[in-house]
Parts: sequence; C-alpha cells; structure tokens
Amino acid sequence: MRGKNESARPGEDPSGLARESFMSAAAETEIHVRRMILASWQRSRDSDVDIDRIRVPYVRHPDLEAPLCRSAAPILDSLGEQLQGESVSIILTDHAGIVLDRRTSGPGMATALDRVLLAPGFSYAEEFAGTNGIGTTLSSGRATLVEGREHYNHELGLFACAGAPIKHPTRGQIIGLLDLTSWNTAPGAMLSALATATAHQIEQELLAQTGIRELALFSEYIRVCQQSTAPVLALNNDVMMSNNQFRLLLDAPEQESLTAYAIDTMQSAQQEMMRTVALPSGRSAHLRYTPVRCSSGSAGGVFRFRLGQVDGQLRSSSPVSGRSPATISLPGLAGAGAVWSRCVHQVDSRYRAGDWIALEGEPGTGKRSLLRAVHRLYHPAAHFRVLEIPPPDGFGELVAALLEDVTRTDALIVLANAERLTEDQATTLSELLAEAAADPDQHARMAITVNSSAPTSLRTVFPRTIDVPPLRHHIDDLGELVRFLLERMPGGERLTCSPQVLAQLARLNWPGNISQLRGVLQHVVQHRRSGVVQVEDLPPECRSTSRRVLTPIEALERDAIVDALRDGGESPTTAAKRLGMSRATMYRKLRQYEISLPVTH
Repeated sequence: MRGKNESARPGEDPSGLARESFMSAAAETEIHVRRMILASWQRSRDSDVDIDRIRVPYVRHPDLEAPLCRSAAPILDSLGEQLQGESVSIILTDHAGIVLDRRTSGPGMATALDRVLLAPGFSYAEEFAGTNGIGTTLSSGRATLVEGREHYNHELGLFACAGAPIKHPTRGQIIGLLDLTSWNTAPGAMLSALATATAHQIEQELLAQTGIRELALFSEYIRVCQQSTAPVLALNNDVMMSNNQFRLLLDAPEQESLTAYAIDTMQSAQQEMMRTVALPSGRSAHLRYTPVRCSSGSAGGVFRFRLGQVDGQLRSSSPVSGRSPATISLPGLAGAGAVWSRCVHQVDSRYRAGDWIALEGEPGTGKRSLLRAVHRLYHPAAHFRVLEIPPPDGFGELVAALLEDVTRTDALIVLANAERLTEDQATTLSELLAEAAADPDQHARMAITVNSSAPTSLRTVFPRTIDVPPLRHHIDDLGELVRFLLERMPGGERLTCSPQVLAQLARLNWPGNISQLRGVLQHVVQHRRSGVVQVEDLPPECRSTSRRVLTPIEALERDAIVDALRDGGESPTTAAKRLGMSRATMYRKLRQYEISLPVTH
C-alpha cells in the first residue's frame, strides 16, 4: 500500500489505486482522489453497495407522457442526431435516479449498458449503484463527472459519465437529470459541458411549456369568467386562480373545502364532469369541472360553482366553528364536523322520505356504515343485507337474492360497489328494480354504494346521489373517530392518544380513509396494552407525511428507517448505523419521506 506522498507509477490508473487504497486502507491513510468522489465512495460504502456486481432495482415502467419527458424529447432527438455514430449514450432520469429515456449509438454501447442495467425503469440512485454520474449528481445537487475507476462498482469502470441536474423552472427543486455516458477514453470535459448545456436547454423548454400550460389554463379561466357570474376556480400543480365571486360568496372554510375537492378531482378525473358537493356551512355547491389540455399535455382544470340554499335544519350552522348544532346522532357512527354532519343529514332525510339512494365516495369512507346506522335508527329489527357484485357466472344468483329481499317490509338492501357492474348487467338490474319500485306491495328500500360513477342505466333507479366525504375533508372529526374506534377494539379502551399523536395523524392524507385509520389503531392496540399512545407507537406509514404515493421499494425503505429510528431511541445517527448508511444519507431520507422526529432531535 502506498503512503500519502506516493504517486502512481507510469501506466497505472491513479483513480484505481486510490480506490483500492480506500477499500483497504486504515482511517488515517490519505486517499488521493477528488473530494467529491471520496465523499461519494464513503456514502456508497455506508449504503453497503456491492463493489463487484451491479444490483440496481427495476422500479417502474417510465411514463413518457410526463411533462419532463415531453419537454426533453425534442432536445434529446436533436442531440441524438448530432451524436449519431459516436459512442455516447444520452440518458434522462427523474429526481430519484430512475431512467426514463435512453438514446444510444456507436458499436457495443447499448449492449454494454444493458449488461449493467443502465436502462429505462431501473434506478441508478447512489445508494443502489454507488458512485456514478447519475446518483452522485443527485446526491450532491450539482453537475458531476465520474470517470473510469472513480466509479465505486467494478463493472462501471469501463465508462465515463457526466450528469447535470434539471431543475423545475418555477419551484427550483431538482426534478430530473441529463446524463451522457461514454467509454472511459472519452474526453470528460466535453461530456460535462455538453451534459450541462443540454440540461439547461431542457430547463428552458420546461419553462416555455410551463408558460404554454399556464396560458392555456388562463385562457380557459378568462373564457369561463366572461360567460358566468358564478364562483370560478382554476388550478394546476403550479398555479391557482379564482374570481371575485369565489372570494366574496364563499367563506374561508367553504373556499378551503372546495379547493381540496377541486385538487382531488383534477388528479382523478380525465374528462368533464358535474357533481354536487356539501359545504361546511350546510349549503351545497353544484360543481362543473372542465379539464384543460395543451400541446404539452394536461394544463390543469377550471371549476365553476353554482351555490345551493342552506338547508333549513342546518341554517344555524357556524362556518367559523366548523360544527353544526343540527347534528343527527346515528348509532355506530362518530363525527360532528359540519362536512360529515351535512352528509349524515342528507342520508337521514332521504331514508325517511323512502327514496332509493346512491352513496358515492372513496373506499373506506364509511358508506355501508352510514346506511346500516340510519336503518338501525328507524327500523332496528328489520332486515338489512349487503349484496356484493359477484363474478359474471354468479350474476343470476345476485338477481335472485335481490328480488327475494326487495319484497321484505322495511328492509334495506345495499348493492355494494355497483361500479363493478357491466353496462349490460346494470341495464338488466335497472329494469328489474324499476318494476319492483312500481309494485304497490313493495315496501323495502334499496341503496347502492359506488367508489366511482355508477353505471348510466342505474341513475334512473337511483336518481339521488350523495357524496360521502373522504377523511381528509372532515379531518376535524379525527379525535372523536380515534376515541370511538379505540373504545370498540379489545384492549383499546385502556388507551388514550397524546396530543402529539393526534397532531401527527391529522397531517396525513389518509388515502384509505376510515378503514385505514382503523387498521392503524389495530396496530397500536397490538403493540401497546395500556397508557398513552406516543408517536413512536404508530406504524411506519404514519411517521411519514409525504403526499405522493410511494413506490413499493420506497415504502419498504421508509418502513425500515422508521423501525430503525424506533429501535435506536429516535436517534438518526444510531438508525443510520443500524441500516448501514451515512448520517447525510439518513437525513436526506428523512427529508425525502418527511419522517417526523421528536423536537429534541
């Protein structure tokens, strides 16, 4: 082993010698390599990256219609033509190092890259591939050149890789990366300059496309405002616009409720739609959504609202307090916030009127529980039955059961998940149910639940659709829901939740709604028998507040970090050691997954 003043002999690779020294040297030995590369080697070693074999995960099939890919495509096409015949590969990744696009030319380059899995869908983040032009650029946040045996993994020593970050034109954060990979004999300075220039071109195109999207959204917003005197809201991921009517005719809780609903609608609906939404004040808003598109893809959406009258029983609601004095108490339910109370009131009034109704909402929102509760309130001894949509070969049995139950006096028959019906099945059921409804001897009530729009033919039989709000839209009920659910779990009555736990739970998005909350509390009951529940008692999914959906690999990594934190006394340093990663990587992961820590840390 060479000492710190020794240099490589003629013909020897200095980076290779430094790398060998790093792998085997004592801590006090000085390693002659660029500081940035040495720091990356240390992170790679802390992440336990395999030095001999490439072990990078395949994460997902790339979405080539994403704004980054669409903006970069013509630039990559042009650069590919200029480099035709050269042994240079053009690679585009997202912010996590997942390869989105790859253009190769020159003999053997594509085969060589396939051999090391540098291909679309694979992640070349530093914690998987070690020091490389993609992962090290993302870890450092600046353009990086990695040549030959500066790579941590042996198999990458054939290449020279120059990466340059691509930043969002308005928000400023890194959203992707442009990498140029060639053989190790290629001039590194040229690769770096070209990668940086190309990344800048993509940023300029993103800025231009952002302008196109905003112009398209603004044009549609102005058109709608000129045609209507109603409240109007327009938004996308970067911009939100509203007219005076939206600000003057709606109070702050109503604006917040409609904005949240608009964001959910924009993310899930691909075509124009209309919907009635219950507001915290007790009145309703009839919503019309128009998606806006432009040459670069989706530009957002425009919402116009027609406000209904405040229901007489809820007229005295206080929008400031967010609670309604006209709350109806249904057995087996909890929640007194205005949004939830409005929904309960609608279900109750429709049931008392004898209407056949449809409840629409996300999975886990409590649609069946609402119907069961209102039925128990007025007809506790009468028949209540939930019929699931069966496979196609079981449809006949469903029809037979339905026709038998619908003759029972005061019964409530619930057809669950009606969106799973085919149009032909829905048409058949609609005709049968219409005949049953017209029969004077028929005294049962019917209801359907749907997670998305009901089949068209069913709307004639179930003309009244009531939206059941997701938990995030009535998060003010969370504390009461937690107490209610715990009291009904074996052993849960011995537990109370600390204010910190309730605050943490209130920060979550709850895609699984009340069903997900119930699962979280069951986990807590299994691991704590009595006393006050603290943040560290929550399952990993509740320690992160990330609003985006995690990939399976990200979810596993997040859970591992949370478990290591819990086992290590909430110390990031101890958790990093347990997981074999550096403190810097640990803190980066904490920020990435928005994992909360006690304030003492």
